[in-house]
Amino acid sequence: MNRGAIAWDDAGNIRFARLGWQERLLTSDRQPLNILQVNSGYVQAGVARYTPAWGANYQTLTDNEVIVVVRGDRVVNQYQAAAAQSQQFPIPRDGYLLVIRSRGASPQVLAPGTTLSLETQLTPAEFTDFPHIVGAGPLLVQNRQIVLNPRTEGFSTAFERQAAPRSIIGRRADGTLVLAAFHGNGESRGPTLAQTAQMLQSLGFTEALNLDGGSSTSLFLGDDLIDRDKSTAARVHNGIGLYLSPSSLPGTN
Repeated sequence: MNRGAIAWDDAGNIRFARLGWQERLLTSDRQPLNILQVNSGYVQAGVARYTPAWGANYQTLTDNEVIVVVRGDRVVNQYQAAAAQSQQFPIPRDGYLLVIRSRGASPQVLAPGTTLSLETQLTPAEFTDFPHIVGAGPLLVQNRQIVLNPRTEGFSTAFERQAAPRSIIGRRADGTLVLAAFHGNGESRGPTLAQTAQMLQSLGFTEALNLDGGSSTSLFLGDDLIDRDKSTAARVHNGIGLYLSPSSLPGTN
């Protein structure tokens, strides 16, 4: 979706950029099928793919979804689901599920027995070298400059102008990685995206990414939710955690 993302590896290398992720399937008779989302709760008409990284099961998100079970490179089953939230389907550990929404593709193209080959392309290309990527957006700051452009990343004008609590991840000039949450002061629900970007730039951030906003803005320290009452926090699909390695703890070598 060309949205802001953060990528990192186990050596501590970090990259902030707008991520373009394009996937398509080729069937055994070479029919191409574009995948619109991967492991996403952002619902659109079309075909989405869910891997074991999503969880053990997929619960239907919209009415009348067609669920296609793929193991290895072959379609093994196909199901017609009913109402949203009414059914769960196991995600095979050696494969994935394809979810067809709003007649986004003909189910006959993915009949059981069909073999599939998956093609993936990342932009920027160096993201291919990172094993860990979390997509969010919009991207707020890059190379010390405000680069906020919600419409380029597919966000609505209403979202761009909305004042709300914000959660961000960013990096300062000395390399310090920062997780932060912003809330209103009683007179406002919170900052707009533009205000968030301006604050971060003024605080010396060289890169910063908006993670989300509203009720999903939740900052934990250990087991404690420190930025809001637990009763007001939403359940979320993805989060980012920072953990101390054993060698960095006091009293260790």
